[in-house]
Amino acid sequence: MAIRRMAPRPVEAQMLRIVTLFVLLAFPMTGAALALRLEEPIFPALWPSLVPALSIVASLWFLHLLLRGRRLQSEQLLLPAMGLLGAVGIVLIWRLRGNDGAMQQITRGWLPGLVVIAALVLYPHLLELLRRRWVPVASAIGLILLLATAFVGAPDEAGARLALRLGPLPPIQTSEVVKLALIIFLAWYIERVGEEAEGRARPVAGWLRLPDLRYFVPGLLFVAIAALALVRMSDFGAILIIGALFVGMLYAGFQPRIFLTIAAIGALLTLLLALVLVFVWEPPDVIRHRFIAFQDPWSQEPLVVNGVPSDITVAEGPGYQIQQALYAVGAGGLGGTGLGLGTPYFVPLAHSDFIFAAVVEELGGLVALALLALYGVLLLRLLRVAVLLPPGQKFERLLLVGITIHLFTQLFVMVGGTLNLLPLTGITVPFLSQGGIALVVNLTELGVAFALMQRLEPRS
Repeated sequence: MAIRRMAPRPVEAQMLRIVTLFVLLAFPMTGAALALRLEEPIFPALWPSLVPALSIVASLWFLHLLLRGRRLQSEQLLLPAMGLLGAVGIVLIWRLRGNDGAMQQITRGWLPGLVVIAALVLYPHLLELLRRRWVPVASAIGLILLLATAFVGAPDEAGARLALRLGPLPPIQTSEVVKLALIIFLAWYIERVGEEAEGRARPVAGWLRLPDLRYFVPGLLFVAIAALALVRMSDFGAILIIGALFVGMLYAGFQPRIFLTIAAIGALLTLLLALVLVFVWEPPDVIRHRFIAFQDPWSQEPLVVNGVPSDITVAEGPGYQIQQALYAVGAGGLGGTGLGLGTPYFVPLAHSDFIFAAVVEELGGLVALALLALYGVLLLRLLRVAVLLPPGQKFERLLLVGITIHLFTQLFVMVGGTLNLLPLTGITVPFLSQGGIALVVNLTELGVAFALMQRLEPRS
């Protein structure tokens, strides 16, 4: 029997060499800088960096060989872009939280996510199996987990219920799971009813068309239940994301003359709901504090907790982390202070919510802009796979559109919050921030792209 030869992926291999060089230099350089600051011997500080560095490098080259073994030629930028973003995140987490923090990111997020990618590369038919049999079940599981978190999740120090504990397992951020479940559900449902809804649409106001609203009830119901659960959890960042997913995927799945009609109706209903909430709903303190801090993080007004003014000012409370993030960005300038030579640990949650501030401070504004450009490359390549898919694969195309919207919205909201251009939301920066489930979900989304790009390959 003839041995099946591997297909070369030269661009990907060259880019991975650059990522490997970065990883093998960044970890020891950071360790050396920290040792110098503490006036400790340099060489003993280098050894702990080898385990996370080699774990990253080995896992990326394993995926490269797997893609070559599958004889794939297309999309040779996805893996290096993902690898570099993930490597930068783990380096900064190692710098901020030590070896334990980096290994937690690797063992709870990076490696499980790469295992999912490998499974989707080896068994791309799993997506077809999901589309045919398991979408309702997967969507229901996502909603059930979210509702369980809303009612029995463990509250954090701010009173928000963001994680669900299941026995001895690590806490699960179910809001991350429900975003992927919503993408899958909307792609499946639009594929099933889209043509029928467009065919039965009635003319309204000339060029516009209005489909029977019953076609939109399941999607609206999913979003409404998820949004109410997230309100109870005080996770308004996730509400922004599922709202963006719903609008974006409707736009991608329907003709403009139908989408604009639905969007106008949705805008009116949203405005009506907002007016009702103004009079009947009292936002939780954690949300009010974030908006107050966004307006003026240096405010000396007393912070109101449970309706009672406290002896803590806005600047001392929720405004403090915004101040420190802005100071970090200013200290970094264009060139940065250097890995291990800045003070990003002054920023609360610098390893998760505010990791972009740590990037700017220690790597500089130019590197931060380069990383944002790398995100742009990643998102455009995802859309390219969607455009090049063979005709008739509407479910798969909508999956990729939803994944792109998710990643973009997550990045936009968190970078905007770090720079105080938007109120803080408490979600993660894709691939950079520490967070097990969030990273697994983001990597799974790229795994979907790796599975679907196999449909672009000519088969002998």
